[in-house]
Amino acid sequence: MARFKFTNNALKDLSDIWNYTVLTWSERQADNYYNLIISECTAISKNPQIGKAFPEIHPDLKGKITSKHIIFYRELDNETVEITRILHERMDFKNKLG
Repeated sequence: MARFKFTNNALKDLSDIWNYTVLTWSERQADNYYNLIISECTAISKNPQIGKAFPEIHPDLKGKITSKHIIFYRELDNETVEITRILHERMDFKNKLG
């Protein structure tokens, strides 16, 4: 794998995370956390097997913990990973991903 792409929901999640972090902490912290998430997405695209499977939600879905969030993704083909959602660890994953 060499690349990743975001769903519209994942882009909204990323934007919401950045906005919340700015309001709660600072723009610098928001930028740092954004960069951490992007770095993790890059790592996932290079090695999609690093995530945990979530067969109870969807047979092809995997997730990678990143600080307080889980990056949910699936392999589209041998070249691309789709970042499906980026959800806080306390969210109801089944309802958000179902």
